[in-house]
Amino acid sequence: FLYVGRFTAVKRVPLLIEAFSRARERLGGRASLVIVGGHPGEWEGEHPADTIERTGAQGVLLAGWHDQAALPDMLRASDVVVLPSVNEAFGQVLVEGMACGRPAIAIDRGGPAEIVRDGTTGWLVAGDDASALEAAILAAARDPAERRRRGGRGRRSVLSRYTWAALTRQLADVFDAVTAGAAERPA
Repeated sequence: FLYVGRFTAVKRVPLLIEAFSRARERLGGRASLVIVGGHPGEWEGEHPADTIERTGAQGVLLAGWHDQAALPDMLRASDVVVLPSVNEAFGQVLVEGMACGRPAIAIDRGGPAEIVRDGTTGWLVAGDDASALEAAILAAARDPAERRRRGGRGRRSVLSRYTWAALTRQLADVFDAVTAGAAERPA
């Protein structure tokens, strides 16, 4: 499991660590969580290192801040991308992970709810619901074939919706609709 992002309060990294820790225990220790990010010197609330210490979480690696160029390799090395943020306007890391064929676990609101299709390209859970997040982690960990299916569908979804070619087509459709509407109005 891979989280990429800042350590701000809305990202809910401590909640992710707690949910992951409980899931890992139920899995017999057969999972890991890599946390990439946390701009140096910036965090709000409990730092992830403190959450790991407080909970005794095992299998959690704080990988630090990395340059954007390193992200594709990290995404491809993971099985699932997790974004527990409760206030995400878009969720770029979800698109990047899905482009690499990785399914996503995200909160069912905002941008992530538009990007991830629950049951198709990933798992969507209620915000601030550690039990639901744990259940999604367990489901993803226990079914590699389903991870691959959702990851493949996610990649196809991203290629059809978020590439430059797809975005250009969408913008052209908007322009066509606007100009068609203008042509229909009397002068």
